[in-house]
Amino acid sequence: MKIYFVIASLSMLFWIFPAVKQYKTELFWYFFIFAFTDPVKVIINLQIKHVSNNLTYVLSSFLLMLSVLWSFKNKKSIRILIAVVLSLALFSFFSNRIFTYNLMISIHVIITYFFIKRTFMFIANSGKVNIFHLILLLEEISIILKMSAMLISLKPGLNYYVATTAFQILIAIFFTLYREDNKKLFIDLRNA
Repeated sequence: MKIYFVIASLSMLFWIFPAVKQYKTELFWYFFIFAFTDPVKVIINLQIKHVSNNLTYVLSSFLLMLSVLWSFKNKKSIRILIAVVLSLALFSFFSNRIFTYNLMISIHVIITYFFIKRTFMFIANSGKVNIFHLILLLEEISIILKMSAMLISLKPGLNYYVATTAFQILIAIFFTLYREDNKKLFIDLRNA
């Protein structure tokens, strides 16, 4: 458990820096929510003993989804999607762990879909691949895999959770160094 504590603490520290680096970008709130989810969870656990970690993660997953969908908020289909997911998130407060994990996985699948859409729109408009987008997708896929492992089994899931959290620290370092508009991350497909 000591390794878990060390990795989790390092992760909390390292995810603060991308939020600072991404300030005033379209994805700032996404990184801001990432930066403060775990510290808020720790504070809540210290202050209110009977609050489930999963409930904190459901709310943060919902907020992450909102941050990604914010630019689409005027579309009726997006408003319906947000309302449905919010209803399910509220319902998850009274449901079991399996439902909660499935909901969080579903939310991150929705986020992944919109990041894939963002990636392909950038490629279609510029003729270039942005490595930043690929790392965003990698981050979301690692979250989905981490939650799936925790859902399937707590023991192997916990080991996998530690390994993926350590990997996500490397992703946090990448987002600390680079912003989405950094031209060094563009690969021109027309010259390939």
